[in-house]
Amino acid sequence: MLRVALALAFVAAPSFALADRSHADACSQKLSGLALETYQASIGGAQGGKTLKQAIGGYLKPLVESGRISETDGKKSGFRAAMCVRLVHRK
Repeated sequence: MLRVALALAFVAAPSFALADRSHADACSQKLSGLALETYQASIGGAQGGKTLKQAIGGYLKPLVESGRISETDGKKSGFRAAMCVRLVHRK
């Protein structure tokens, strides 16, 4: 009985993670430009256990610091991307 319960737990656990990623990917279909690029660059980090700030900031901060994008554009795009990336952490 214990083996069956453990087997079910291992089978069910990945499907929950995939469902959360699928919701995040569906949300990202509404993004464009820098927000979409930010989502694509940070979703893997968020799935790997990084916080939203770490995942999204790790991508946007160097762009802002190098002057490639403005701080305002970075904040707006980061916020929009975060609304989708956060879905991978949903329980």
